[in-house]
Amino acid sequence: MFNKLSKCYNKLSNQDRTPDFLTPSYLPSLDGWRAIGVIMVLFGHAKLSRNVPTVVHTFLDKTIYAELGVQIFFVLSGFLITIILIKTKQKFRTISLKEFYIKRALRILPVFYLYLFVLFILNLLMGLNLNWQNFTGPLLFVNNFKLFDSTWLTGHTWSLAVEEQFYLLWPLAFILMPKKGWLFCLSVILAKVVLNVFWYLKPEFYNITMGPFLSRSDALLTGCLSAILCFKGFFNNKQKIWSKWHLPALCAIAILLIYHHYNARLFGVLLVPFGDLVSNTLIMFLIIQSVINRKSLLFKILNLKIIKKIGVLSYSIYIWQQLFLVPKDYNNAVFWNIFPYNILFALCTAYLSYTYFESFFLRLKDHLRKNHPIAIKGS
Repeated sequence: MFNKLSKCYNKLSNQDRTPDFLTPSYLPSLDGWRAIGVIMVLFGHAKLSRNVPTVVHTFLDKTIYAELGVQIFFVLSGFLITIILIKTKQKFRTISLKEFYIKRALRILPVFYLYLFVLFILNLLMGLNLNWQNFTGPLLFVNNFKLFDSTWLTGHTWSLAVEEQFYLLWPLAFILMPKKGWLFCLSVILAKVVLNVFWYLKPEFYNITMGPFLSRSDALLTGCLSAILCFKGFFNNKQKIWSKWHLPALCAIAILLIYHHYNARLFGVLLVPFGDLVSNTLIMFLIIQSVINRKSLLFKILNLKIIKKIGVLSYSIYIWQQLFLVPKDYNNAVFWNIFPYNILFALCTAYLSYTYFESFFLRLKDHLRKNHPIAIKGS
Protein backbone atom coordinates (compact mmCIF):
# COMPACT_ATOMS: atom_id res chain seq x y z
CA MET A 1 0.00 0.00 0.00
CA PHE A 2 2.81 2.38 0.97
CA ASN A 3 4.68 1.53 -2.24
CA LYS A 4 1.64 2.34 -4.35
CA LEU A 5 1.16 5.68 -2.63
CA SER A 6 4.86 6.43 -3.10
CA LYS A 7 4.63 5.65 -6.81
CA CYS A 8 1.58 7.89 -7.17
CA TYR A 9 3.36 10.74 -5.41
CA ASN A 10 6.42 10.33 -7.61
CA LYS A 11 4.20 10.37 -10.65
CA LEU A 12 2.58 13.60 -9.47
CA SER A 13 6.05 15.12 -9.12
CA ASN A 14 6.97 14.30 -12.73
CA GLN A 15 7.08 16.91 -15.47
CA ASP A 16 3.83 17.44 -17.35
CA ARG A 17 3.50 15.63 -20.67
CA THR A 18 0.61 16.11 -23.06
CA PRO A 19 -1.19 12.79 -23.59
CA ASP A 20 -2.04 11.83 -27.17
CA PHE A 21 -5.77 12.30 -26.69
CA LEU A 22 -5.33 15.92 -25.54
CA THR A 23 -2.87 16.93 -28.27
CA PRO A 24 -5.37 18.33 -30.85
CA SER A 25 -6.53 21.95 -30.58
CA TYR A 26 -10.09 20.73 -31.12
CA LEU A 27 -11.11 17.95 -28.77
CA PRO A 28 -14.04 15.82 -29.96
CA SER A 29 -17.14 15.29 -27.82
CA LEU A 30 -16.71 18.46 -25.73
CA ASP A 31 -19.21 20.48 -27.77
CA GLY A 32 -21.46 17.48 -27.33
CA TRP A 33 -21.12 17.72 -23.56
CA ARG A 34 -21.98 21.41 -23.73
CA ALA A 35 -25.09 20.40 -25.63
CA ILE A 36 -26.03 17.79 -23.00
CA GLY A 37 -25.56 20.38 -20.26
CA VAL A 38 -27.68 23.08 -21.89
CA ILE A 39 -30.40 20.58 -22.92
CA MET A 40 -30.64 19.57 -19.26
CA VAL A 41 -31.05 23.22 -18.28
CA LEU A 42 -33.47 23.93 -21.12
CA PHE A 43 -35.88 21.10 -20.38
CA GLY A 44 -35.31 21.34 -16.64
CA HIS A 45 -36.68 24.89 -16.79
CA ALA A 46 -39.25 24.15 -19.51
CA LYS A 47 -41.03 21.61 -17.32
CA LEU A 48 -41.64 24.40 -14.79
CA SER A 49 -43.59 26.36 -17.42
CA ARG A 50 -46.02 23.53 -18.13
CA ASN A 51 -49.48 24.13 -16.66
CA VAL A 52 -50.97 20.64 -16.95
CA PRO A 53 -48.84 17.60 -15.99
CA THR A 54 -48.52 15.01 -18.77
CA VAL A 55 -46.71 11.71 -19.23
CA VAL A 56 -43.89 13.62 -20.92
CA HIS A 57 -43.77 16.10 -18.07
CA THR A 58 -43.61 13.27 -15.52
CA PHE A 59 -40.79 11.62 -17.49
CA LEU A 60 -38.84 14.88 -17.66
CA ASP A 61 -39.43 15.47 -13.97
CA LYS A 62 -37.75 12.16 -13.13
CA THR A 63 -34.88 12.26 -15.64
CA ILE A 64 -34.02 15.90 -16.42
CA TYR A 65 -32.43 18.14 -13.81
CA ALA A 66 -31.31 21.69 -14.61
CA GLU A 67 -28.79 21.52 -11.74
CA LEU A 68 -27.16 18.50 -13.37
CA GLY A 69 -26.73 20.47 -16.58
CA VAL A 70 -24.90 23.20 -14.67
CA GLN A 71 -22.79 20.61 -12.88
CA ILE A 72 -21.68 19.20 -16.25
CA PHE A 73 -20.72 22.71 -17.36
CA PHE A 74 -18.67 23.24 -14.19
CA VAL A 75 -16.73 19.97 -14.45
CA LEU A 76 -16.08 20.56 -18.16
CA SER A 77 -15.02 24.16 -17.53
CA GLY A 78 -12.44 23.19 -14.91
CA PHE A 79 -11.10 20.47 -17.22
CA LEU A 80 -10.72 22.79 -20.23
CA ILE A 81 -9.28 25.78 -18.40
CA THR A 82 -6.63 23.62 -16.75
CA ILE A 83 -5.65 22.04 -20.08
CA ILE A 84 -5.17 25.54 -21.48
CA LEU A 85 -3.11 26.66 -18.47
CA ILE A 86 -0.85 23.58 -18.59
CA LYS A 87 -0.29 23.80 -22.35
CA THR A 88 0.48 27.51 -22.06
CA LYS A 89 3.00 26.85 -19.29
CA GLN A 90 4.58 24.05 -21.32
CA LYS A 91 5.12 26.19 -24.40
CA PHE A 92 5.87 29.64 -23.00
CA ARG A 93 7.13 28.74 -19.49
CA THR A 94 4.85 31.48 -18.16
CA ILE A 95 1.16 32.39 -18.03
CA SER A 96 -0.14 35.84 -18.90
CA LEU A 97 -3.00 36.54 -16.52
CA LYS A 98 -3.87 39.65 -18.53
CA GLU A 99 -4.34 37.65 -21.71
CA PHE A 100 -6.20 34.91 -19.86
CA TYR A 101 -8.70 37.36 -18.40
CA ILE A 102 -9.16 39.23 -21.70
CA LYS A 103 -10.04 35.95 -23.45
CA ARG A 104 -12.46 34.98 -20.69
CA ALA A 105 -14.06 38.43 -20.84
CA LEU A 106 -14.55 38.21 -24.61
CA ARG A 107 -16.14 34.80 -24.17
CA ILE A 108 -18.51 35.63 -21.33
CA LEU A 109 -19.27 39.33 -20.98
CA PRO A 110 -20.65 40.57 -24.35
CA VAL A 111 -23.69 38.27 -24.59
CA PHE A 112 -24.31 38.43 -20.87
CA TYR A 113 -24.37 42.24 -20.81
CA LEU A 114 -26.50 42.27 -23.96
CA TYR A 115 -29.04 40.10 -22.13
CA LEU A 116 -29.08 42.47 -19.15
CA PHE A 117 -29.47 45.47 -21.47
CA VAL A 118 -32.43 43.84 -23.29
CA LEU A 119 -33.93 42.97 -19.91
CA PHE A 120 -33.54 46.59 -18.82
CA ILE A 121 -35.36 47.83 -21.96
CA LEU A 122 -38.14 45.25 -21.57
CA ASN A 123 -38.54 46.29 -17.97
CA LEU A 124 -39.10 49.90 -19.05
CA LEU A 125 -41.50 48.97 -21.85
CA MET A 126 -43.43 46.11 -20.27
CA GLY A 127 -43.19 46.73 -16.53
CA LEU A 128 -41.45 43.52 -15.46
CA ASN A 129 -41.13 44.90 -11.92
CA LEU A 130 -37.35 44.60 -11.90
CA ASN A 131 -35.43 46.93 -9.60
CA TRP A 132 -31.82 48.10 -9.40
CA GLN A 133 -30.86 45.24 -7.08
CA ASN A 134 -32.00 42.70 -9.66
CA PHE A 135 -29.31 44.06 -11.98
CA THR A 136 -26.58 44.87 -9.46
CA GLY A 137 -25.90 41.31 -8.31
CA PRO A 138 -25.49 39.97 -11.86
CA LEU A 139 -23.40 42.95 -13.00
CA LEU A 140 -20.95 42.44 -10.13
CA PHE A 141 -20.96 38.62 -10.51
CA VAL A 142 -21.99 38.06 -6.89
CA ASN A 143 -25.51 36.76 -7.46
CA ASN A 144 -24.58 33.42 -5.91
CA PHE A 145 -24.11 35.16 -2.54
CA LYS A 146 -27.59 36.71 -2.68
CA LEU A 147 -26.32 40.09 -1.47
CA PHE A 148 -29.01 41.76 -3.58
CA ASP A 149 -32.63 40.93 -4.35
CA SER A 150 -32.89 38.35 -7.09
CA THR A 151 -35.57 37.42 -9.58
CA TRP A 152 -36.19 34.53 -11.95
CA LEU A 153 -35.09 36.55 -14.99
CA THR A 154 -31.59 37.02 -13.56
CA GLY A 155 -31.57 33.99 -11.27
CA HIS A 156 -29.41 31.90 -13.58
CA THR A 157 -26.54 34.38 -13.22
CA TRP A 158 -25.50 32.64 -9.99
CA SER A 159 -23.63 30.07 -12.10
CA LEU A 160 -21.82 32.77 -14.08
CA ALA A 161 -20.81 34.34 -10.77
CA VAL A 162 -19.32 31.03 -9.60
CA GLU A 163 -17.44 30.65 -12.89
CA GLU A 164 -16.03 34.19 -12.76
CA GLN A 165 -14.94 33.75 -9.15
CA PHE A 166 -13.26 30.51 -10.18
CA TYR A 167 -11.50 32.22 -13.10
CA LEU A 168 -10.10 34.80 -10.69
CA LEU A 169 -8.80 32.27 -8.16
CA TRP A 170 -7.70 29.13 -10.02
CA PRO A 171 -5.10 30.68 -12.41
CA LEU A 172 -3.50 32.40 -9.41
CA ALA A 173 -3.43 29.14 -7.43
CA PHE A 174 -2.04 27.34 -10.49
CA ILE A 175 0.79 29.88 -10.85
CA LEU A 176 1.61 30.08 -7.13
CA MET A 177 1.58 26.28 -6.69
CA PRO A 178 2.94 24.96 -10.01
CA LYS A 179 3.83 21.56 -8.56
CA LYS A 180 1.08 21.30 -5.95
CA GLY A 181 -2.00 22.28 -7.93
CA TRP A 182 -3.26 18.72 -7.61
CA LEU A 183 -2.97 18.94 -3.81
CA PHE A 184 -4.93 22.20 -3.75
CA CYS A 185 -7.73 20.63 -5.83
CA LEU A 186 -7.82 17.44 -3.80
CA SER A 187 -7.83 19.32 -0.49
CA VAL A 188 -10.81 21.48 -1.45
CA ILE A 189 -12.71 18.52 -2.93
CA LEU A 190 -12.28 16.47 0.28
CA ALA A 191 -12.97 19.46 2.52
CA LYS A 192 -16.25 19.94 0.65
CA VAL A 193 -17.39 16.51 1.88
CA VAL A 194 -17.08 17.73 5.47
CA LEU A 195 -18.54 21.15 4.65
CA ASN A 196 -21.64 19.55 3.13
CA VAL A 197 -22.46 17.98 6.48
CA PHE A 198 -21.60 21.18 8.36
CA TRP A 199 -23.88 23.31 6.12
CA TYR A 200 -26.67 20.77 6.49
CA LEU A 201 -26.45 20.88 10.29
CA LYS A 202 -25.63 24.61 10.56
CA PRO A 203 -27.20 26.39 7.56
CA GLU A 204 -26.77 29.78 9.25
CA PHE A 205 -23.01 29.52 8.60
CA TYR A 206 -23.42 28.81 4.87
CA ASN A 207 -22.63 32.35 3.64
CA ILE A 208 -20.01 33.06 6.29
CA THR A 209 -17.98 30.02 5.23
CA MET A 210 -18.13 30.96 1.52
CA GLY A 211 -20.74 28.28 0.85
CA PRO A 212 -22.20 29.96 -2.26
CA PHE A 213 -18.83 29.50 -3.98
CA LEU A 214 -17.32 26.47 -2.24
CA SER A 215 -20.50 24.40 -2.61
CA ARG A 216 -19.94 24.42 -6.39
CA SER A 217 -16.16 24.67 -6.51
CA ASP A 218 -15.70 20.91 -6.12
CA ALA A 219 -17.24 20.32 -9.57
CA LEU A 220 -14.85 22.83 -11.15
CA LEU A 221 -11.85 21.48 -9.23
CA THR A 222 -12.74 17.89 -10.13
CA GLY A 223 -12.29 18.94 -13.75
CA CYS A 224 -9.03 20.73 -12.85
CA LEU A 225 -7.64 17.73 -10.96
CA SER A 226 -8.57 15.35 -13.78
CA ALA A 227 -6.75 17.52 -16.33
CA ILE A 228 -3.64 17.55 -14.12
CA LEU A 229 -3.78 13.75 -13.75
CA CYS A 230 -4.02 13.41 -17.53
CA PHE A 231 -0.78 15.37 -17.97
CA LYS A 232 0.89 13.39 -15.18
CA GLY A 233 0.25 10.15 -17.06
CA PHE A 234 -2.48 8.69 -14.85
CA PHE A 235 -4.87 8.42 -17.80
CA ASN A 236 -3.97 7.28 -21.33
CA ASN A 237 -5.71 5.83 -24.35
CA LYS A 238 -4.16 2.38 -23.83
CA GLN A 239 -6.01 1.70 -20.60
CA LYS A 240 -8.68 -0.96 -21.05
CA ILE A 241 -11.21 0.80 -18.82
CA TRP A 242 -12.03 3.31 -21.58
CA SER A 243 -13.12 0.54 -23.95
CA LYS A 244 -15.67 -1.01 -21.57
CA TRP A 245 -18.90 -0.39 -23.52
CA HIS A 246 -21.23 -0.79 -20.54
CA LEU A 247 -19.53 1.68 -18.18
CA PRO A 248 -20.94 4.90 -19.71
CA ALA A 249 -24.50 3.60 -19.34
CA LEU A 250 -23.86 2.55 -15.74
CA CYS A 251 -22.31 5.94 -14.94
CA ALA A 252 -25.27 7.81 -16.47
CA ILE A 253 -27.76 5.68 -14.53
CA ALA A 254 -25.83 6.21 -11.30
CA ILE A 255 -25.76 10.00 -11.81
CA LEU A 256 -29.51 10.14 -12.49
CA LEU A 257 -30.20 7.94 -9.45
CA ILE A 258 -28.15 10.28 -7.26
CA TYR A 259 -30.15 13.28 -8.47
CA HIS A 260 -33.47 11.46 -8.20
CA HIS A 261 -32.86 10.38 -4.62
CA TYR A 262 -31.37 13.70 -3.65
CA ASN A 263 -34.44 15.57 -4.93
CA ALA A 264 -36.69 13.03 -3.22
CA ARG A 265 -34.72 13.59 -0.01
CA LEU A 266 -33.79 9.92 0.27
CA PHE A 267 -30.50 8.42 1.54
CA GLY A 268 -29.43 11.84 2.79
CA VAL A 269 -26.95 10.31 5.22
CA LEU A 270 -24.94 9.21 2.15
CA LEU A 271 -25.84 11.78 -0.47
CA VAL A 272 -25.33 14.92 1.62
CA PRO A 273 -21.61 14.24 2.17
CA PHE A 274 -20.77 12.09 -0.85
CA GLY A 275 -23.41 12.73 -3.57
CA ASP A 276 -21.53 15.56 -5.30
CA LEU A 277 -18.18 13.80 -4.99
CA VAL A 278 -19.48 10.68 -6.72
CA SER A 279 -21.48 12.46 -9.43
CA ASN A 280 -18.58 14.84 -10.26
CA THR A 281 -16.22 11.88 -10.57
CA LEU A 282 -18.63 9.96 -12.81
CA ILE A 283 -19.22 13.00 -15.04
CA MET A 284 -15.46 13.43 -15.42
CA PHE A 285 -15.04 9.75 -16.25
CA LEU A 286 -17.67 10.08 -18.99
CA ILE A 287 -16.00 13.18 -20.44
CA ILE A 288 -12.55 11.55 -20.62
CA GLN A 289 -13.99 8.29 -21.97
CA SER A 290 -15.84 10.17 -24.71
CA VAL A 291 -12.61 11.89 -25.80
CA ILE A 292 -10.46 8.75 -25.77
CA ASN A 293 -12.81 6.07 -27.13
CA ARG A 294 -13.87 7.14 -30.61
CA LYS A 295 -15.64 3.87 -31.32
CA SER A 296 -18.17 4.11 -28.50
CA LEU A 297 -21.85 4.89 -28.90
CA LEU A 298 -21.40 7.84 -26.56
CA PHE A 299 -18.74 9.33 -28.85
CA LYS A 300 -20.99 8.94 -31.89
CA ILE A 301 -23.94 10.62 -30.15
CA LEU A 302 -21.90 13.52 -28.80
CA ASN A 303 -20.36 14.19 -32.21
CA LEU A 304 -23.58 14.25 -34.25
CA LYS A 305 -23.76 17.49 -36.25
CA ILE A 306 -26.94 18.69 -34.55
CA ILE A 307 -25.53 17.96 -31.09
CA LYS A 308 -22.28 19.78 -31.88
CA LYS A 309 -24.25 22.76 -33.22
CA ILE A 310 -26.28 22.96 -30.01
CA GLY A 311 -22.99 22.79 -28.11
CA VAL A 312 -21.61 25.74 -30.06
CA LEU A 313 -24.76 27.71 -29.22
CA SER A 314 -24.88 26.46 -25.62
CA TYR A 315 -23.68 29.63 -23.91
CA SER A 316 -26.14 31.85 -25.80
CA ILE A 317 -28.91 29.33 -25.14
CA TYR A 318 -28.11 29.33 -21.43
CA ILE A 319 -28.13 33.12 -21.23
CA TRP A 320 -31.38 33.71 -23.16
CA GLN A 321 -33.50 30.73 -22.04
CA GLN A 322 -34.24 32.36 -18.69
CA LEU A 323 -36.31 35.05 -20.43
CA PHE A 324 -38.57 32.46 -22.08
CA LEU A 325 -38.69 29.41 -19.80
CA VAL A 326 -40.53 31.10 -16.97
CA PRO A 327 -42.29 29.07 -14.21
CA LYS A 328 -46.07 28.91 -14.65
CA ASP A 329 -46.70 30.83 -11.41
CA TYR A 330 -44.34 33.69 -12.27
CA ASN A 331 -46.23 36.99 -12.17
CA ASN A 332 -44.65 38.56 -15.25
CA ALA A 333 -45.14 35.70 -17.73
CA VAL A 334 -46.11 36.85 -21.25
CA PHE A 335 -46.97 35.21 -24.58
CA TRP A 336 -43.42 34.04 -25.32
CA ASN A 337 -43.44 32.00 -22.10
CA ILE A 338 -46.12 29.55 -23.32
CA PHE A 339 -44.90 25.94 -23.51
CA PRO A 340 -43.66 24.55 -25.92
CA TYR A 341 -43.27 27.72 -27.98
CA ASN A 342 -41.00 29.14 -25.31
CA ILE A 343 -38.36 26.55 -26.24
CA LEU A 344 -38.49 27.64 -29.88
CA PHE A 345 -38.28 31.31 -28.90
CA ALA A 346 -35.26 30.58 -26.70
CA LEU A 347 -33.44 28.60 -29.42
CA CYS A 348 -34.15 31.16 -32.15
CA THR A 349 -33.04 34.07 -29.97
CA ALA A 350 -29.85 32.24 -29.02
CA TYR A 351 -29.10 31.52 -32.70
CA LEU A 352 -29.58 35.17 -33.67
CA SER A 353 -27.54 36.32 -30.69
CA TYR A 354 -24.68 33.98 -31.54
CA THR A 355 -24.69 34.66 -35.28
CA TYR A 356 -25.00 38.43 -35.26
CA PHE A 357 -23.43 39.41 -31.94
CA GLU A 358 -21.45 36.80 -30.04
CA SER A 359 -19.48 35.58 -33.08
CA PHE A 360 -17.94 39.05 -33.53
CA PHE A 361 -16.33 38.89 -30.08
CA LEU A 362 -15.32 35.27 -30.57
CA ARG A 363 -13.41 36.36 -33.69
CA LEU A 364 -11.57 38.90 -31.55
CA LYS A 365 -10.76 36.10 -29.13
CA ASP A 366 -9.53 33.94 -32.02
CA HIS A 367 -7.29 36.81 -33.12
CA LEU A 368 -5.64 36.74 -29.69
CA ARG A 369 -5.30 32.99 -30.03
CA LYS A 370 -3.30 33.38 -33.25
CA ASN A 371 -0.83 35.60 -31.42
CA HIS A 372 -0.66 33.21 -28.48
CA PRO A 373 -1.88 29.91 -29.96
CA ILE A 374 -2.65 27.85 -26.88
CA ALA A 375 -6.35 27.17 -26.48
CA ILE A 376 -8.97 24.55 -26.96
CA LYS A 377 -11.26 25.51 -29.78
CA GLY A 378 -14.65 26.50 -28.42
CA SER A 379 -13.38 27.19 -24.90
